[in-house]
Amino acid sequence: MLLNIDIAWLVTVMLVFLRLGVLFVVSPIFSSLGGLVTIRVLFSLALSVMLVVGLKLPLVAAPVAQGGLNVVWLALAAGSELVLGASMAFGVFAAFGAFSVAGKLLDIQTGLGMGNVYDPVTRTGSPLFATLLNLVAVAVFFGLDAHHAFIRGIAFSLQEVAPGRGLSELSLEPVLRQFGLTFSLGVALMIPVLLSLLLVEVGLAVISRTLPQMNILVVGIPIKIIAGVSIFAISIGTIGTVMGKIFTSIFAFWMQILH
Repeated sequence: MLLNIDIAWLVTVMLVFLRLGVLFVVSPIFSSLGGLVTIRVLFSLALSVMLVVGLKLPLVAAPVAQGGLNVVWLALAAGSELVLGASMAFGVFAAFGAFSVAGKLLDIQTGLGMGNVYDPVTRTGSPLFATLLNLVAVAVFFGLDAHHAFIRGIAFSLQEVAPGRGLSELSLEPVLRQFGLTFSLGVALMIPVLLSLLLVEVGLAVISRTLPQMNILVVGIPIKIIAGVSIFAISIGTIGTVMGKIFTSIFAFWMQILH
């Protein structure tokens, strides 16, 4: 029994697989699957096949050299897909970086930054609020069915930029804008808590001036921790709008770099 494989179809699937592979490896959405390498590879490969077949993408007409495919062209095409996948992954990574920025700011202001908790994903010590917000962000991302939009965004990228074509040019403006959103949205995410903790700091400063014999460090840290956790719990319902803007920024960045 002979198995005939279309070389053009195989090359197209391979190029799509490279784009998706980099996107899934770098994106923090799938960081919890860091140890399941086989599952991630098989998932990326299966999704690549389904996208090529389902979208009816034009097959890559790979130039043929003496003895087989043109290796130089194949390497350049693979490199362009890796660059495109990394560019798309940067948008996801920068957007989710806003949660890390917000968590670290909160850890510093409350004093919890002095101690770390064990992060089972990265297997390292991480600040409490930064770890908590990252886990909540991933849960909300899937809870809002944003992963469906994520798959549609991948399909859009394949239709806008065919496999093997790569980006004609990558402007620094959308990259810098997305990088800036990491800090601006991170601060906006926790601005009620940060302003409240600023008032607590002012109050502690007044107390330290009126009662200089009081050890303000020993007294202030528990007060800031209790105030920070309490205000965070009260304001948790108000961060939904900012989280929506963070997730939307991913697809806005993809639109800018793909056009």
